[in-house]
Amino acid sequence: MHALPDRRMAPGPKARGVNFLAKLLLRRTRPLLIFIPVIILVTIFWQARTLRSDNFIFYLPNASHLVPVQAIGHANYVPLLQVLNIVGKVQGLTAARDSLKVYVDDVEIEVRQDDKKVRIVKKNIKLSDPVLMDNGQWMVPLNFIEVALPQIIREPVAYRLGSRRAYIGDVRPESFSFRLDPIPNGSRLTLQFSGKVNIRTASRNGKWVVYLGEKPVQPLEQKFNFQDPYLTNIQFDDQDGVPKLILTPSSDGLNFYSKLDESGKAFMADLVKPGAAVAQQPPATQTPTNPGAVVPPPVAPGAALPAVPSGPALPAVVLDAGHGAEDTGARGGSGVLEKDLVAQLVAHVRTNLLATRKYRIVLTRVGDVNPSLDQRAATANAARAQVFITFHAGNLGVRTPRIVVYTYQPSSKQLPSAEDRPPGLFIPWETAQLSQLAASQQFAQALQQKFAAISGVTVSPPAVAPMRVLRSVNAPAVAVELGSLTTDVDSSALTDPNLQEEISNAIVQALIEFKGRQT
Repeated sequence: MHALPDRRMAPGPKARGVNFLAKLLLRRTRPLLIFIPVIILVTIFWQARTLRSDNFIFYLPNASHLVPVQAIGHANYVPLLQVLNIVGKVQGLTAARDSLKVYVDDVEIEVRQDDKKVRIVKKNIKLSDPVLMDNGQWMVPLNFIEVALPQIIREPVAYRLGSRRAYIGDVRPESFSFRLDPIPNGSRLTLQFSGKVNIRTASRNGKWVVYLGEKPVQPLEQKFNFQDPYLTNIQFDDQDGVPKLILTPSSDGLNFYSKLDESGKAFMADLVKPGAAVAQQPPATQTPTNPGAVVPPPVAPGAALPAVPSGPALPAVVLDAGHGAEDTGARGGSGVLEKDLVAQLVAHVRTNLLATRKYRIVLTRVGDVNPSLDQRAATANAARAQVFITFHAGNLGVRTPRIVVYTYQPSSKQLPSAEDRPPGLFIPWETAQLSQLAASQQFAQALQQKFAAISGVTVSPPAVAPMRVLRSVNAPAVAVELGSLTTDVDSSALTDPNLQEEISNAIVQALIEFKGRQT
């Protein structure tokens, strides 16, 4: 059998030319085609990592230092060796392919790649995320600063989870509270600081920047938003090592008049329309966002603002909504969280107290944040609180709603002797409440009597408990606990606005009677 001849036609000259050009083009562009997906992926991931980069600031007694924060996956990381060089003296290291040993002031630290532990002097400490090697650098998650760093440097490290700053050793940051009051054709912002600050202001890109000097500052929140026709928000920033507040006006063309009072602790700023006259009397209705600063008398735009008196215009009542942020507290069967329940109640109490025009109200937390117990006490003491009320909710048995008022129970009821007290007016932080115990118990009795008059509420006699949040408050201080907030008891009554309003009214009445007896 003979093979059949191949009858496919041979390409003509024109077709051969097209094929040649196609082959040549494919040969020249094939490397580019291979690298296009790689280029796209690199662009995507490089942009994501670059945009998410940030700084972490370490405040030491004599200096501050910045280290870059790198987002890797779902966690934030900092370079290990850079952090150790800031807080101590790296005396040597031994590096292997997947492990590293570092000696800082005779303390041995060992980490391994992809391991969620750090070994310090042969003791394993668990981290939130694994140690990684990234671009030739050993990277540790941010919670390394909280759980491991204090054991390495053997000094206190004040670090709030989720923040981008840490205070090393005996560094104590300043804190501040603020209020925003309406004035004709403008708004007045007043900031009250816990210590002296050196303030200067500047205008940048349509915003006002208030520089707070070189001292470290610890904000309750990074950003405060307002429903105000003149001020949209205040944002705290220290990512360049300089603490500052950035004020975003709600409209263009506003005038900004500011003044720091003679004490160096109160800062005032008027945001007004051009050419508008500022009222010559305080506003009749005050609706502060976070009251706590002194209210200055209004002045005309362009005039020098007078010094704010060192004492408060009205006695301060400090309201502390317990828990916050990741610390949700107790949980009810319907899903209500303690942190949200007490925040609602604080809002009722604040409104009713402001309506009396007898008090200024200071909130220890604004929004879903979780200040430390010392920060809450510091807020009260800086405001020279007349009373301090902290609100909580939990399991108080099957009967609900129920209220218990607690005062502080010290480990020893004996006040420090005269020999043990330092000279002057200094009050030891850890014993501040001891001198206020009698007044705190009187206030608790007044609250218990008013709560008992609320229909349908079970009220227990005042009790004592070693509540840490009360320990350092230098004012009559109580804890109001609502119950029961637990998954096996119907706690829906606790969220009833009518009940919360009755509790708020009872607190106002008790406070007025208590202060009346003291007078």
